Amino acid sequence: MHISPHLLLTAYILLMHSLTTAMWLIGGRWMGLSRRAAAEWMRASIANGAALLVTVTEGGTHSSLQVMLACTLAVLGAASLRRGLLSFLRMPHTTSDFVRLVAGMAAFNLLLCAPLGWPSLGIFASCLVMVALLLKCARETHAAIAREFRPGTALASSVVLCATALVFTLTSVAVLMGQTGAQALLPPLEVRQVALVFVTAVLSIVVAFVQGYIVVMRLVNRLQHLSQHDSLTGLLNRRAIEQCLAREAHRLQRFNEPFSVLLVDIDHFKRINDLLGHAAGDEVLRQVAQTLADQAREVDRVARYGGEEFCVLLPHTEHEGAVQAAERLRAAVHGREITWHDETLGVTISTGVACATDPTEPMDALLRRADDALYRAKAQGRNRVEVADPLAA
Repeated sequence: MHISPHLLLTAYILLMHSLTTAMWLIGGRWMGLSRRAAAEWMRASIANGAALLVTVTEGGTHSSLQVMLACTLAVLGAASLRRGLLSFLRMPHTTSDFVRLVAGMAAFNLLLCAPLGWPSLGIFASCLVMVALLLKCARETHAAIAREFRPGTALASSVVLCATALVFTLTSVAVLMGQTGAQALLPPLEVRQVALVFVTAVLSIVVAFVQGYIVVMRLVNRLQHLSQHDSLTGLLNRRAIEQCLAREAHRLQRFNEPFSVLLVDIDHFKRINDLLGHAAGDEVLRQVAQTLADQAREVDRVARYGGEEFCVLLPHTEHEGAVQAAERLRAAVHGREITWHDETLGVTISTGVACATDPTEPMDALLRRADDALYRAKAQGRNRVEVADPLAA
């Protein structure tokens, strides 16, 4: 049984665009993808699929209305693709510009070019609009994708968008050649139509793949962030700071680069919880965490170590610099007034400082020295900094 190539192409278009539409529907409803971005990409998939289906006609003949409808749907698809990407990247865009563009092209194609029998003009204008949309989208989103993901991902997205723009550029050139008497240099019309539909369908798959990749990467990054950060304070959690400490210990062993550790505890925290409730305690934890993070250097790492205790890692820092950093943090917390309802809370911290200078010292021993120094700070009146005893020879 002979199966028409047009029938195969129609089935291919239906399958591919049904899958991509379902993918964005699932992503927007159940996988945490921005509802607005998912809706825009669904509309782009449906519009592009409909444009391709309108284009695929047995025998290669099309009415002017059919051609103009396909062009209008393709413009809608390109505009929706751009809006979806801007929404996904949380970049500004306006609905009014989108509506004006789509409505203007629909009026131009369906109310002017179709009745007057000017399909070539409509195709040429629609191609130019889509080229402009795709190139503008690539330029607008490249830096944002590179910042959130990586430069290679941004390059792949831009290349795919520019390749799609190139296809529409070549289409507009073919239209011009057909109107200037150079049609003999072009392949037969049916061949051009099938080639255009096939290439456009392939590029639609590639675009959907790139979009799906950045959606999955954002989800992975979000899960990784949640696994490494404390949900209340936004600081690193204990597991993450222990990984950072292990890396610094490895650097000390290889390059003999010292580092220091501060163990910080909020004074009289239990009293705050008992008198004002756990909500007040949570607010104190957030405010103290914010103060520590604000005062830390860019290379430092601040973590909630457990309960009301924090750990601050100071790379490339020995005794004197560690003490200065600890005193700076203590003074910043002491000087910060925390308002809870009608009360102003004065909060202080006690800090134990330990310096890692011996590559053979286990991490447990370093943290134990810092904890012992913290205990002394508590015992000697709180709101103070104590330095750990030197490592025994």
